[in-house]
Amino acid sequence: MCGTIDFDSRLILDVAVFGHRGTDPAAAFLHKLTEKHDLSETKILVN
Repeated sequence: MCGTIDFDSRLILDVAVFGHRGTDPAAAFLHKLTEKHDLSETKILVN
């Protein structure tokens, strides 16, 4: 599962559930996110 939250506004920007792990689902999620939102000054935290 991948999810993003805007900590300033506390809004959920996007959530996705994938059937497998790895870098491909994460990369696809981040690519989709950059198409929806301006992330030019965004810090991305991962866990």
